[in-house]
Amino acid sequence: MAKEIFITQWFSNEMLLAGETLIKRLDESNGKVAAAFWVLDAEAKIWELTIVSPLIEIEGPRNYYKRINNINESAKPEETVISLHDIRLSNTNNRIVKAIKRSVLGNNAILGNNRLGRNTLGGVYIEDMYLYRMDWTLLEENTSNTTTEDRVLRPTLKNAR
Repeated sequence: MAKEIFITQWFSNEMLLAGETLIKRLDESNGKVAAAFWVLDAEAKIWELTIVSPLIEIEGPRNYYKRINNINESAKPEETVISLHDIRLSNTNNRIVKAIKRSVLGNNAILGNNRLGRNTLGGVYIEDMYLYRMDWTLLEENTSNTTTEDRVLRPTLKNAR
């Protein structure tokens, strides 16, 4: 099995590449990744990879974590994967996504592969962040059906590490 990446307060190239690989594999499995970004928890000084998808609201977080777990288990031994404990799932009403949407960046701006740090976007302070993508079409896909405000979901799989 692949080795898990060690997440610290410093954003590393290894984290960047492991996130890119996971997002690519989620795309290949029709994971509908609407937004994906690493964000630094300012208090804990730990990075978390946030995946935002309309499927999380539709299919449930447990199924989406299973999708990620299957991707991790199928990784080659020399590949680095992100532990489920370092991944947060969110519906399309994620507070950071909404903050970026409210910000000067606009609703139709093409956003991706940007490092954003020590910024206040749409009223939300972001200590440090690496943004892989924001897909406005997918973000709007489930908005009308979503009633839960900014629900970030944690892994619940029994064998999640």
